[in-house]
Amino acid sequence: MWALALLGVSQQRGGTEALQAWSTWLQQQPGWPRELLCEVVPITTCNRAELVLALAEGASLEEVRRTLIPPSLPRGYAFAGEGALEHLCRVAASLDSLNPGEDQIMQQVRQAFEAARQAGTVGPLTSFAFQQALRIAKRVRREIPLAPAHTSLFSLARPEFEARLPRPARVAVVGAGEMGRLAARSLAASPDLELWLVNRTEAKARELALTLGARYMTLEAFLENPPDLSGLVTATRVPNLIGAQFLRRQPNLRAIVDLGLPPNVDPAAVAGHPVALIDLNWMQRLGQARRQRLQADLARAEQIVLEELDQALADWSERAMGAAIVQMRETYRQTLQETVGELLEPELVQRLAHRFAHFPVKGLRGLARKHGVEAAQAFLLEAGLTGRPGRPDWEETHE
Repeated sequence: MWALALLGVSQQRGGTEALQAWSTWLQQQPGWPRELLCEVVPITTCNRAELVLALAEGASLEEVRRTLIPPSLPRGYAFAGEGALEHLCRVAASLDSLNPGEDQIMQQVRQAFEAARQAGTVGPLTSFAFQQALRIAKRVRREIPLAPAHTSLFSLARPEFEARLPRPARVAVVGAGEMGRLAARSLAASPDLELWLVNRTEAKARELALTLGARYMTLEAFLENPPDLSGLVTATRVPNLIGAQFLRRQPNLRAIVDLGLPPNVDPAAVAGHPVALIDLNWMQRLGQARRQRLQADLARAEQIVLEELDQALADWSERAMGAAIVQMRETYRQTLQETVGELLEPELVQRLAHRFAHFPVKGLRGLARKHGVEAAQAFLLEAGLTGRPGRPDWEETHE
């Protein structure tokens, strides 16, 4: 576990500008230095940009941080070993989200791992870390009622957004990706609301519109000749998509929710228009208020994470010790064979070797759980055993 590391920024711990800078850098990164990193899984969402890493043997976290992160980027945060695994578990369980309890983040974490797996940048350590994080997130979701199903970041902004709309109202959702689809499905259930779906490709907008009973148009047509709107939700990757020219043609627009990263709405243009811009900074304040209301449930969820984390670390130590335990038993077998092998059957020698190794193996496992695999490795080396614990090599499933 010593080789696991996590670097990144989030909206809560860095702000919008730092998050945007890191997200842009991750999207443009052509590759990773193999002399420093064995495994890499990037996670980019509207709320965070992070790298989950397995360091190469001999590489330090500070060396990786210094070499990998350009000086122009905000420094961000860094976690190593158990701290990195704990942070990943909290992210997957949506305890570190702007909107605590949103189940969308679990899907995003799973998708990030699958994308890295297909790119060939995962391995035993990151596989274990993500498998445990997703397992723990499922338990938190199952036992602690932090939020209803299908809660998203838009769910946090929706009350503020709808409170500013007249009735009836016409609302457009720009972007038919995951964030836009969740926002559109949420708004489609609202009475007295005419919903428009806008996307760069018409087919994707039409498909979702038919499902929700909404109207649709292409992004190009929307920007040239938009309908008269009361509300607007944006969820694209296009910076400053909505500017002063668009807003001048929307005299009745009262509220915008900007879910985009980079931001889709030019804040300077909004300054001269009577519209409420609910951006990530505004949503962060809403999230903090909601976090205060959920203190008791969040404390219970944190306790589950810590309990499960202890079990996960014990499991990792057990698996990492596998090769060393085999070597210890073999050493006992060889010693018995050389000493009394002529007097005993091979099967009995094998059984005695396992019997004699039982208590040292039990102690070795306890040493690894309490003080880490490195302490167990030092014991083995001092004892003259050639087997050494390391990273286990096994396949995990990610359900």
